[in-house]
Amino acid sequence: MPRTKIDRRIVKTKRAISLALFQILAEKNVDDITITELTTKADINRKTFYLHYSCVQDVADELIASMKGVFDNALQSALDEENNFVPAQFFAYLRDKIGEHTELFRAFCLENTSLYFVRALSAPLMESLMNVYRNYSDQSDASLRAALIFMAHGALNVYLDWARNPSVLTLDEVTEIALRFVEQGTALVATNR
Repeated sequence: MPRTKIDRRIVKTKRAISLALFQILAEKNVDDITITELTTKADINRKTFYLHYSCVQDVADELIASMKGVFDNALQSALDEENNFVPAQFFAYLRDKIGEHTELFRAFCLENTSLYFVRALSAPLMESLMNVYRNYSDQSDASLRAALIFMAHGALNVYLDWARNPSVLTLDEVTEIALRFVEQGTALVATNR
């Protein structure tokens, strides 16, 4: 199968647009952002914007799909041969992706920005987690959902705090903390079988 060459100019332009969107989202809602405002912040012209997107919401939708894809791939990478969830593999994958895209992850973690994307991602991500953790527990869906909300938000907040205060802990230390937290939560969920 022939390899398709990635045009670095497109990657650079889309990254600039994404970062601009993150920065503006820290101050206003996506529906209130104009293309002119976004292109000015990204330091590109409107014609360049329209080569890749038709509206500001398209940029947000692409980012949401990309984030969901990373999470889904992390979940898939964390399943062993018997389809058991291995938290260490999940967090190793996330750590590597965050390390590759630290600048975007930090922009994602801005106060208002993270609220926007977490709201958009919470329902599909929770469903994915429910599907994985149902194998571990005979709890009712409502009880399991409550436990997963606690675990997911705890792990997410450790990363959010790291992104906002990068000099306090390393990415590896944060990943280790999140991993221990989720492993303990998984053990608690599994004990109710």
